[in-house]
Amino acid sequence: MNPKLADVMADILEVKAGELSRETVRDGHPTWDSFNHLRLMTAIEEEFGVQFSMDEIESIETAGQLDDLLGTYLAAA
Repeated sequence: MNPKLADVMADILEVKAGELSRETVRDGHPTWDSFNHLRLMTAIEEEFGVQFSMDEIESIETAGQLDDLLGTYLAAA
């Protein structure tokens, strides 16, 4: 997982970056609720200079999916 992404996620979800992995599941994480999901997506957009569609935001279920999506945007830049 992108280390910078892990840092942003850790900050929003109030955990240590090392506690997160590609297998971290949104529905299975105690602080990854709908509000923090929107905060997370906004923080990632600002940090990386990308903009996700609403469909993309809604479809993210794992940290790995988010990492892959971000990777797609960064590769296209």
